[in-house]
Amino acid sequence: MTGAARSGVRQGGIVLDLVTGANSITDSLDTLVRMLAAAMSAATGAQIESGLFLQQSKRPDAVAATGQQALHLVRLEQEIGQGPLTDAMVGGHPVAMNHEHNDFRWAQYLRQLRPTGFRSVVSVRLRLDDGAQSALAFFAQEAQAFPLQAIAEARSLADLGSRSLNLVLKLTAASSAVSDLRSALESRTPIDIACGVIMAQNRCSYREAIGIISQASNHRNIKLRKVAEGILGNLPGGAPRTHFDH
Repeated sequence: MTGAARSGVRQGGIVLDLVTGANSITDSLDTLVRMLAAAMSAATGAQIESGLFLQQSKRPDAVAATGQQALHLVRLEQEIGQGPLTDAMVGGHPVAMNHEHNDFRWAQYLRQLRPTGFRSVVSVRLRLDDGAQSALAFFAQEAQAFPLQAIAEARSLADLGSRSLNLVLKLTAASSAVSDLRSALESRTPIDIACGVIMAQNRCSYREAIGIISQASNHRNIKLRKVAEGILGNLPGGAPRTHFDH
């Protein structure tokens, strides 16, 4: 039985916690690293800290960690491009360091690692869809904290975290798409109504009406919607209410 199973961590529970009450992807990532660190602590019997970074196309990178020292190391890798998280994400295989004094990889990273008190690190890649990339690291103050059994546990937790985070990213993308569509419709509705007003007043086509609004927009250097709202605001009864105003 894996440590994830022993500690009671389940994908469904993680997804609910990552989504419920989360105001941003950062909130979800914070919940994820806390839950996975707790599961790894239960599996190894050691006090484990955790951190990860997430890269998505056309979105800023995101980081999360269970403590300031772990967060410092995650951000350091973002800056210098070397370390266990970087190697795990690029290579796709777990990367372990069980005693920092006997490890000669990542010289700049190690200089920053030693003052934190962490002596062992294991990092695993989170396999995500749609071009997103992420890696997760576990940190321990004990040397030799991540033998083969613990590395296997880290892989199991990374698989659980990958599936959970994939679902969260899909839900976030869907929510963003709905918000963008609503914003576009809200913006387009007053423009179309204003075009109708111009068509009625000038007995012209829709193309001619939108051309009149566009000319005013360019001349006054303001957005089409602002021009349209100005036209509607000057109607005798004021601007008509739309579906989005209810």
